[in-house]
Amino acid sequence: MNRLSHNTLLSRSLAGPSCLRVAPAPWLRHSTATSRFASTSPSTTAQKASNDKRKAYSHTLLLPRTTFPLKHKDIVAAEKKYRYKTSDELYKVQVERHDNPLFVLHDGPPYANGHLHMGHSLNRVLKDIINRYQVIRGKRVHYIPGWDCHGLPIEHKALAALGKSHTSLQPLELRAEARKVALDAIEIQKAQMRALAVMADWDNEKGTYRTLDHDYEIRQLRLFKTMVERGLVKHRLRPTYYSPSNRTALAEAELKYTDGHKSKSVYVGFPVEEGDMSEGLRKVWEEDCGKAPLELAIWTTTPWSLPGNMGVAVHDEMDYVIGRTEAGRTLVLAADRVIPMEGVLGSMEILGRLSGSQLVGTRYTHLFQSSGNSLTRPAVFSAKHVTATAGTGLVHSAPAHGHEDYEAFIEAGALPEELRCPIDDDGRFTQQLVRWSKEEGVKSLVGEEVLGGGTDKMVDLLRSTGSLLAEQPIEHRYPYDWKSKKPIIVRATPQWFADLDEVKQTAIAALQNVKFHPVQSKNRLESFVTSRNEWCISRQRSWGVPIPALFGSDGPIMDSETLDHVLGVLDQKGVDHWWSGPVEDFIPPKFKGQKLTRGYDTLDVWFDSGSSWTMLHEHKDGEPPADVYLEGSDQHRGWFQSSLLTKLISSPDGQAPYRTVITHGFVMDEEGEKMSKSAGNGISPMELIHGSEQNGPAHGTDVLRLWAASVDYTSDASIGPSSIAQATEVMRRLRNATRFLLANTANSEPLSLTEVTLSKVDAYILHELAQLEASVEEAYEAYAFNRVLQSTTTFISSTLSAFYFDIIKDVLYCDASNSPARNAVIAVLQHTLQRIVRILAPITPHLAEELHAHSHKSSSQEDAPSVFLNAWHPDSKWLNSSVKEEATTLLALRTTVQKLVEEARAAQYVIIIL
Repeated sequence: MNRLSHNTLLSRSLAGPSCLRVAPAPWLRHSTATSRFASTSPSTTAQKASNDKRKAYSHTLLLPRTTFPLKHKDIVAAEKKYRYKTSDELYKVQVERHDNPLFVLHDGPPYANGHLHMGHSLNRVLKDIINRYQVIRGKRVHYIPGWDCHGLPIEHKALAALGKSHTSLQPLELRAEARKVALDAIEIQKAQMRALAVMADWDNEKGTYRTLDHDYEIRQLRLFKTMVERGLVKHRLRPTYYSPSNRTALAEAELKYTDGHKSKSVYVGFPVEEGDMSEGLRKVWEEDCGKAPLELAIWTTTPWSLPGNMGVAVHDEMDYVIGRTEAGRTLVLAADRVIPMEGVLGSMEILGRLSGSQLVGTRYTHLFQSSGNSLTRPAVFSAKHVTATAGTGLVHSAPAHGHEDYEAFIEAGALPEELRCPIDDDGRFTQQLVRWSKEEGVKSLVGEEVLGGGTDKMVDLLRSTGSLLAEQPIEHRYPYDWKSKKPIIVRATPQWFADLDEVKQTAIAALQNVKFHPVQSKNRLESFVTSRNEWCISRQRSWGVPIPALFGSDGPIMDSETLDHVLGVLDQKGVDHWWSGPVEDFIPPKFKGQKLTRGYDTLDVWFDSGSSWTMLHEHKDGEPPADVYLEGSDQHRGWFQSSLLTKLISSPDGQAPYRTVITHGFVMDEEGEKMSKSAGNGISPMELIHGSEQNGPAHGTDVLRLWAASVDYTSDASIGPSSIAQATEVMRRLRNATRFLLANTANSEPLSLTEVTLSKVDAYILHELAQLEASVEEAYEAYAFNRVLQSTTTFISSTLSAFYFDIIKDVLYCDASNSPARNAVIAVLQHTLQRIVRILAPITPHLAEELHAHSHKSSSQEDAPSVFLNAWHPDSKWLNSSVKEEATTLLALRTTVQKLVEEARAAQYVIIIL
């Protein structure tokens, strides 16, 4: 007669028929201590005899034994034990497996600026999970972490370190300090990425890339040369986003639109003289208005842009009126805007009506375009973007200060040779205003900041000269410089542009062959590409890669022969030579003796990072260089787009640089707010790993990685005390379950599942495990790591811990060591441990390596130095629908049986198998 726990009932039921009888068992309370692990250290002899009663039977039981701890006293030290093996060493070993298929995840370089924040950690862990999954599936992974080393954030830190302004420094002095700032930051971030267990060849100089490296800069300039040779690079004066606070042009990706910006909007009258009226306007004016002095009523939220006015846009098919205000002014405005304007301009008597097409061709004057000067007076023209939803229906157009205005002038065929832009690099009005206007008060504007006192003085000047119809403060959405956090302006400056018209449709076609995760992100990237006609690729900074342009009397000299010569010099002497060397060094033989100058604009940092695909050589012709690009959602305007455009502009193969684009959201606190140190809600990934007074004890890297794998990263993810606690609890459950597997198998020889006699419960567990592997594989392939973790933890908690482990304890502990039933259970546990470890390995590499190190004796692949070098492929041969059906039927009885057994236990009865 065997003494059995209630869990044996279901085990024996699944194994086959048996007879049961219940008998009183006064010793039942002492019969089972089988859920406890035997200690590997000697028992303390000083324990009281009463505490040894449960151990009376321990020498008769096969209790589990393992040195694998449920929890490490020092988790950081414990993980470091496996860090090099599973990161640096693993990368070096796997990359040499040249017979294995290649997988390329190309790294989008973060700025070499400051410490890693939680968003960086999410990004790096997600990439690492993908890479590790590919390694354990037998691929050879190419992953070279990079850093974007140029641009304003680094230059700002360099200026702060030197305690000087941009204008007071020599370029080489600034470049030297900026290089030092970048290199220092790289070392900090590199150490922190290693702490995240990112698998890479960190010690090898070629194991990472930096956009400040000489080879990278020359390769980037050669890409630029290719674009020039294809005729896609232009130099011209046109409106660009301009940051007065940083004294440079900006790309749209460098803007942050801020709500609640306060502006002074003004309604201004532009006088129209009789001789400047169109035929249609003159007829209505003469017949209906009694030839009263006439003005075009315009509205603008940027009074500082009025000196740049070169036209007024109307819509051909809109209705307009001539009306007299209570103040006696006769104005032209859209018919649909009369009633909305009553609160601003007062009630209005309608004198005449006409269409927008009748207004076209009318010329007018304004404060900075008087009839007495030599400049051609601006005119009314037709534009499709004009609506009657705001303002007056007559749109003040300054092509030097608005992209839409500029395009409208081009479409109307009215773009003048010279744009009016009286604003300097500091965002101040220039002396040009005085040359344009006879009004004495205009002199007060010169030298004033257009975003500061210049606007106030402009409004005062409009009022004093009688041009102001009304003033109205507004709050609206306005673009800010993403780094200085200050408002920008649109300003026409000589810039270098990449012409995108030729490649736009090619880019859209190329994206049809790219997989997107989430799928809707494709629409976002397509919309950004479609909306761009040009890309301003020049910046007015010293810290960057120079645009190698020579200038003669007729403008820039940019041809293949000249660029070959210039790039040859830079390749030989370094990019700094562009600033330090004499200009004669760069003049090619065909221009010797001519007086040439050089430009000092640098390339946009998005061009810097966007050209990084040129490093990828190990791919088949006609195929994308990278399998995966993975970055935050803001990179649809940035790196995803610049990489695509530089690839297609320079390579006519029509292929995007990536097969798959994966996008993740931002990391927020648990209240959904953006994390920041000033708000006090920031969590440092390094403090989470290593512990701190503010954020509590050390949790280790694997806990952080568990959090990263648990979130739906396709939208914004949150982290805080509760989510960290959840990840910690998941880790505890994983260690507890795998510790049980280890403790019962570590001292057993490897057993083959095909050589043992499996019970139906064993077969059922193998079936469930096979189903788990299939679902996990699908989730990994779909980059849905939260599904991987959810499926795995559910299987471990419910199927293993709460069910199978309870059922098999009597067989494990009470049966003979070589009994068929016990051998079958041991074989199932060994198999389960090996599969679970491989499933978890990409997410928790330290735990996986630790388990691998503890389970060598029971592993059939014990010679592998790393768990990742044991290829994992789902084992589908154990799928068995009939076993599943039978188990489902029996499991339905489990609740009832357990209730009966508990009643018997309470009555101190024992269940006996006959």
